[in-house]
Amino acid sequence: MSIHTVTVADAVADQLRRRLLSGRYRGGDQLRDTDLSQEFGVARPTVRAAVQTLVAEGLLDRGRGRSAQVRSFTAEDAIDLGRLRRPIETAAVEMIMSLARPLTGIASAAQACSALGDDVSWDVVAGHDVAFHRAVFVAAGSARLLRTFDELSAELRLLIAQLRPTYDSVSDLAREHELLLETLRSGDVQRAKAAWHTHCDDSERFYLDLIQEHAQ
Repeated sequence: MSIHTVTVADAVADQLRRRLLSGRYRGGDQLRDTDLSQEFGVARPTVRAAVQTLVAEGLLDRGRGRSAQVRSFTAEDAIDLGRLRRPIETAAVEMIMSLARPLTGIASAAQACSALGDDVSWDVVAGHDVAFHRAVFVAAGSARLLRTFDELSAELRLLIAQLRPTYDSVSDLAREHELLLETLRSGDVQRAKAAWHTHCDDSERFYLDLIQEHAQ
């Protein structure tokens, strides 16, 4: 059995990731190695290693010899994320249904979302939304599809954190998850795929509208 050792750089990366996904930083903000080194009380090489982890995850940008910069998102970025999301979610749905995979984890994630009140914060809602879709990939049983989604969802969470959307009704989102779950239970692959495509299209429009609002 292998044991994963959490390094100091891992711990710093985790703290920075939490800050980014909570909306503490804005797109374009610079994160200087010297400032982070002093703040966390670690050596600059440790900070650079942590920053590089987040650059690889798509949460930070860094040019040669420059300070790290928090990712900013354009309409094109949102469309590009959608281009990747649709095919991998469709593939996961097809695997679940063709292999008759258990839906227990997806049902639990949908139930957890349904239990939220409409007064919860946007970051909590976003976390449950991502958890529902991640459960789909876990159920599919493909480590590569799941890894791709995890990379994609990190960028989506950062986008949500920066735009700070308001949800008119959390119950509407929960109901949408319940409807997606019903299509998986139906056994009708084409119906399920169509429902997922519609859901992805709606999500993309949601992000595009928010980006346009913030650009004004």
